[in-house]
Amino acid sequence: MSDKESPFRTSRRSMLSAVAGTSVVAAFGTATSKRATSSVTAIDSIDDVLLGTFESTFDGWRAGGDLALSRVARHDRPVAVTEGEYALEAAVDGESTPTLWRSITGLDLSTYPYFVADVVPGRIDGTDAPVAFRFRLARPTDLLDGSSTLETVAESDPGTIPQATPGQLYWDASDVDIGLLETVSRLEIVWHPADHDPDSSKEGEDGAYRGDVVFDAIRATDSIGPVGRARLATTMRELQFDHGAYVRTEVTEEFEAGEAGTFVFADGMTEPYRFETLAADRLRLTIADTEIDFGGGWS
Repeated sequence: MSDKESPFRTSRRSMLSAVAGTSVVAAFGTATSKRATSSVTAIDSIDDVLLGTFESTFDGWRAGGDLALSRVARHDRPVAVTEGEYALEAAVDGESTPTLWRSITGLDLSTYPYFVADVVPGRIDGTDAPVAFRFRLARPTDLLDGSSTLETVAESDPGTIPQATPGQLYWDASDVDIGLLETVSRLEIVWHPADHDPDSSKEGEDGAYRGDVVFDAIRATDSIGPVGRARLATTMRELQFDHGAYVRTEVTEEFEAGEAGTFVFADGMTEPYRFETLAADRLRLTIADTEIDFGGGWS
């Protein structure tokens, strides 16, 4: 068997072709667990803390501002309920900065610094813009008084999801100072239309949000893998929105630790990729200058 036909390179090629398709997240998990060699097994070693599956309660999530919370069933919202039989719906009627929050005082953020959530924003009155979401970590301004006002310790970059479209929020908070993480008391999710930033609204502007959002499978993990898969799915969704369906992978370079090439899309456009095994438990897939990490050795 030649080097190019080795099981390692064949499995890596199969994985790249699988992850580039429309069912990116499921395909990636299947490919790595069944076909890849020992260099990618770290992707499967994930421990998580469930923060919201909403099977019987709101799982501690509360509304910040004028939001009405309810649980929705899979038979009513089959696309939005991604785990179990229920999800959480937040209906907003006029709030400028809708916010969900949950106490996480018992969560060890130094061990579980990665956050993901499944989200489906509904239609918004007055705009066709996608919805921008952020995770936030907050703590009391007076650490000796748990009832004091809260301040934001850290927040994720905004992640945008088109209206009426399933998507995922993700945040790698592993670079937040450990001293700050130890003082955090709650996790927040905030959102607004991407064409209107409530923090920079001018006097007289109506920045009120009117619409609903469904959340499910909110969790914290000890591995960057779920964040990587969410980032990969988002990247491929955006590329396919611009260029049509993924068609094939073309490998242009092979080297000991990986390979490089292009993803080809329906309109004939190509986007470069590079896949590298950086260490036994560190993998990096770079697509169109977006670095996407997998494995358990990053935090």
